[in-house]
Amino acid sequence: FYYALIATLVAYAGDPTPSASAVKIGTALFAIGIAGNFYHHYLLARLRNSSMGQNGTGGKKKYVAPRGGMFECVAAPHYLFELVGWLGMAIASNHLNVFLVFTSMSSYLAGRSVAQNEFNRKKFAADEWPEDRKNLIPFVF
Repeated sequence: FYYALIATLVAYAGDPTPSASAVKIGTALFAIGIAGNFYHHYLLARLRNSSMGQNGTGGKKKYVAPRGGMFECVAAPHYLFELVGWLGMAIASNHLNVFLVFTSMSSYLAGRSVAQNEFNRKKFAADEWPEDRKNLIPFVF
């Protein structure tokens, strides 16, 4: 619901006649961002269920290192895909305010991903969470 609301608001605030290529590229990036974000949240939700036992009531909770998808490359792939979605909205709307929102979200989520990676390095052994795993952008940051 949140993304649909934001997309609607952006559509009204954006360029009244964006180029067809900007709309196609922006829509594709938005769809990739939503799908990637959903998939990585699904992987995280499965961890919660497995750490609490099969039916969710078993024993003491424990932290489990995320596996699968882009968790092998970065600490917070769900943040990366959220940013891809915001970039798609910014490109499709071609509006300065949406680019500023993308910039502020990039700053905020980059900081959160650094904190998440530091927490995971302290919590998990090196074989579960390698020291060279990046924060947000594969092979870069």
